[in-house]
Amino acid sequence: MQSIYILFLLTSLLSLLLYKKPLFAQKIGFGLACLISLYAAVFFFSNLHETLMWKLPGNFITAPTFRLDSLGMFFSFLISLIAFAVSLYSFEYVKFYEKKANLAVFASLFNAFILSMLLVVASDGVFSFMLLWEIMTLLSALLILFNDGKGAAKNVMVYLGIAQIGAFCLMVALLIMASFAGSFEFSAFSKLNISFGMNLTLFVLLLIGFGSKAGMFPFHVWLPMAYCQSPSNASALMSGVMIKVALFAFIKFALFLPQTVQFGYILLFFGTLSCVFGVLYAVVSNDYKASIAYSSCENVGIIFLGLGAAFYGLGAHIPSLAVLGFIAALFHIVNHAVFKSLLFMLSGNIFTATLTRDMDALGGLHKKMPITSVIFFVAALSICALPPLNGFASEWVTYKAMLLGGMEPSVMSRFLFVLAVIALAVGGALAVMAFSKVYGAVFLGLPRDEKSYENAQEVSNIMLTPLWILATFCVGLGIFMGDVIDVLSKIVLSFIPATSFNQNEFISMPMVILVMLLCAIVPFVLLYLLKSNNKTVRITDPWACGFIYNNNMQIGSNSFTGDIRRALSFILRYESEITIDGYFSKAVYKRKIHDFFWDKLYEPIIRLVMLIADKIGIFQNGRTNFYAGYILVYLCMVLIFAYYYL
Repeated sequence: MQSIYILFLLTSLLSLLLYKKPLFAQKIGFGLACLISLYAAVFFFSNLHETLMWKLPGNFITAPTFRLDSLGMFFSFLISLIAFAVSLYSFEYVKFYEKKANLAVFASLFNAFILSMLLVVASDGVFSFMLLWEIMTLLSALLILFNDGKGAAKNVMVYLGIAQIGAFCLMVALLIMASFAGSFEFSAFSKLNISFGMNLTLFVLLLIGFGSKAGMFPFHVWLPMAYCQSPSNASALMSGVMIKVALFAFIKFALFLPQTVQFGYILLFFGTLSCVFGVLYAVVSNDYKASIAYSSCENVGIIFLGLGAAFYGLGAHIPSLAVLGFIAALFHIVNHAVFKSLLFMLSGNIFTATLTRDMDALGGLHKKMPITSVIFFVAALSICALPPLNGFASEWVTYKAMLLGGMEPSVMSRFLFVLAVIALAVGGALAVMAFSKVYGAVFLGLPRDEKSYENAQEVSNIMLTPLWILATFCVGLGIFMGDVIDVLSKIVLSFIPATSFNQNEFISMPMVILVMLLCAIVPFVLLYLLKSNNKTVRITDPWACGFIYNNNMQIGSNSFTGDIRRALSFILRYESEITIDGYFSKAVYKRKIHDFFWDKLYEPIIRLVMLIADKIGIFQNGRTNFYAGYILVYLCMVLIFAYYYL
């Protein structure tokens, strides 16, 4: 495995050395990234049930060791698979940024980002894990800044601020766990003797630390800011696999703790909130990339529901529920990585063709970009969990886990599992609404902005190839869900021993496909039997109440979600803007959605921090003798603390 890490490092350095030849560096950097990722995906999948170790040579502070077990192999394979598709897509896509940034630096950061995620998964010590975790965060922030523009600095600072809150919680949790284990190596964390209060505290710290990176509610506010700001290939990596690294680490460290049913309760509660609120903002957003970003919060919520069932099963000593919950979570992790990275790359196709993210300025792109339209339709069906695609398969397993947990005698468990089922159902319905709006507003109807429509054209075959590959995975992972569950069950049983699992209890996907085909044929049979009208349909413009019809009269994204926006106006805050240049000019209506939790939770904290920073700014007076005095006082305080408490 060390050869894969070294190859990514060398590719990153080589791309940077070619700084003065950016176009050549772009071909070398992304081309090699594609080949190395493909090799890595094959390697990790072929060694899925092996345990490999590698110790970094040389004299370092902690002699870092890297270890991959079955679960680590699975996540490394997932990172490599998505990195392969995104690298192939980026080979042509990054030319769009040729005049905005140096492509050699872009390629270097891209390879380094993939490497950092792989190393975080393999890290086997506190020091190396936290160092690589922070490097991964910094590299992702630099990738966001590549699409520099209005508000870029603010968006990155929000992302880094939430990331540092999470990193602080992680550092505290890992240091406490290391003190109980008597070692900074994760291999010594397996037998921790901790009180119930400390156990619950550590679990909450881990949940905040990794949940903030994964986009869990209420830490979801950075998702649209970061993903909308960054280039689409960077968004695909961040949403597709970076948040999966956080989920992997959460599973890994939470399993070190003594298991209680309260872990499951906490995950079910936050998973339910993430499911509903994430997709709710995806429904009302007029920015198609923001809608895709917000839906990550919903899908992370679905994953946490699976993990909630799993940890409840471990705490209640119900191995069958634990196995089913972990399979549901891992299955949806795979599916979300596939269709979410696919959707972000498709958004890159749309933006490079139209130069806008406003759905009210688009329409009719199916005629100009038919292949992108078809692939987007497949990805939308997948994320909406419609059979027989992969989103349906993993959500079906999640439903089974929720129903199994809901049969427990505990009142609290029944309440939370039933609440989770309702959240899954409501989230699924809202997801259909959200992506029906996105697909309809972008690809169907007539063009609302002729300038964007006229310049639009289909992207190159190089950019379409990885999209076809991931769309094929969307279909294949659903149709062959039995084989996928078989692979995942072996991984889960590697860290939940002495249990058995029967996958014959799941739905037969071929039977689902057969029923769907029959349902599709029945209407045509009825039309034939009832002698339907076969005359040629007359095509004309829609009736516009006596006025001349124009393209802007068709339903837009605002009117599509008007009712739900009014019904939930106490949460979905928005402001309307009407622009009229003159009496005879057309009025332009715009609505900007405000995240309720950003306004009520984050902005007050930011204002408080700014106020405190302004008040303590008096200490920065530029006088050297004052700074020397500060240092002296600080050293005295450290000595006093060390004398009495150490």
